[in-house]
Amino acid sequence: MSKTQFKEEQRFRRWEVFALLVVLMISASYHFAELYLSGTYETGPLTLQYTLVTIILAGTAAYLWSIRLILEIDKEGIRYQYFPRHYRKHKIKWEEIEQAEFIDTPVLAELSGWAVRLGTWERMFSVSGRTGLSLRLKNGQQLFIGTQHPEELKEALARLGAGR
Repeated sequence: MSKTQFKEEQRFRRWEVFALLVVLMISASYHFAELYLSGTYETGPLTLQYTLVTIILAGTAAYLWSIRLILEIDKEGIRYQYFPRHYRKHKIKWEEIEQAEFIDTPVLAELSGWAVRLGTWERMFSVSGRTGLSLRLKNGQQLFIGTQHPEELKEALARLGAGR
């Protein structure tokens, strides 16, 4: 087993998104209580609608809370996991990498899915921050892995002699 030179775990903790979900849940609860107490609606369908809205909002909050990106670098290569999309770590050996460079994504990338793009020519994983490691593999695949600690990552790559 090789010694890990760099390890980072990012979590999705955008307070404004969670605040919006809480406001929506409070608004739905208030609206439900208002309609329920007025007595003008049947309680069965009204309760079902409220329950579905609550489940959707709570499920969204739980999903966002569970998101994490784990990045590990050692002398064998790079391992990453974007949970809950990946249930196991993916490994890229140094021999498979054609080019590696640090880049800053555009500011608007944070507003378009928080820099997670799947199904395009480049796989992009970044939970927070705009700086990351862009990899071009020898098989033609491109991959971007975000980091909150770019200087530490650069130092680890320099120690391994992997920064190309």
